[in-house]
Amino acid sequence: MKPNAVVTGGSGAIGGAIVEELRVRGFEVTSLSRSEGCDVSDESQVRVAFGRLRSLEALVNCAAVLIKRPFAELSAHEWDEQLGACLRGAFLCSREAFRLMQRGSGSIVMLSSLSGLVGAEKFPGMAAYVAAKSGLAGLSEALAVEGRPLGIRVNTVSPGAVDTPMLRIAGVEGPSLRPAEVARIVAWLASPESAPLSGANLRVDPSDPVRH
Repeated sequence: MKPNAVVTGGSGAIGGAIVEELRVRGFEVTSLSRSEGCDVSDESQVRVAFGRLRSLEALVNCAAVLIKRPFAELSAHEWDEQLGACLRGAFLCSREAFRLMQRGSGSIVMLSSLSGLVGAEKFPGMAAYVAAKSGLAGLSEALAVEGRPLGIRVNTVSPGAVDTPMLRIAGVEGPSLRPAEVARIVAWLASPESAPLSGANLRVDPSDPVRH
């Protein structure tokens, strides 16, 4: 029987690449996104989606929304939409994963960003996105501690610029990663190959001169 994986934001460029990479590695993958009928910020929809699973070996929290807006012009609705998709969604999905994974073990991977790391360059108009990704990194650290006695590993991947439509919205220039490159790292963390690694935040910077 194939191991089960859930990928949120699976209809996006990075999420779609992660779905494909996990399938190549032998996972049965469920993709959750608004375009596929599941809003991960909605508690009841998340509960129904996870309720269809009898077991879960891997969860990748990849869902995100970016609305670029000067902070003084940012509406509360736009703030809530971005934190809802990224941070609230990760909370709701990870909570369901903990309940399923307590029957055995599993791996949760958070897709954060260089924007969520202390000291990394931030870009104007992205306050809510930065706050969401920073919160995601902190949530991952906390869950790694709670997951340890349950055999649940929790790690984070924090890539820099990735060649996606979201990057073009952000207007970030310079070298960028390909979605498939990020997907391979995420899938490795989701799989037993990366055991016993937990609590790590992997910085993947396309501007790093040592990258080949």
